[in-house]
Amino acid sequence: MIKMAYTPNNWAAGDTITSTKLNNMEQGIATASTTPGPAGKDGTNGKNGKDGVSLTALALTVDGDGKVTGGKATLSDKSTIDVTVTTD
Repeated sequence: MIKMAYTPNNWAAGDTITSTKLNNMEQGIATASTTPGPAGKDGTNGKNGKDGVSLTALALTVDGDGKVTGGKATLSDKSTIDVTVTTD
């Protein structure tokens, strides 16, 4: 469908209704129904989320040569995560 800029017609008594004028009106309706309106006002902010966790302890594992091969990290919420070590 070809979209054209809508130009309203100023109808007067006795005017002839033509397919061009009707198609222009239909196009204006179609464009208006698919064009978003202006953005509304921003809503209120929601509650703040929980504080993030921080690292409280780190225990590293070393091999017989003294190279770090992994470990375990303890977080401020008392949870632990494994530490993975990669080498190039």
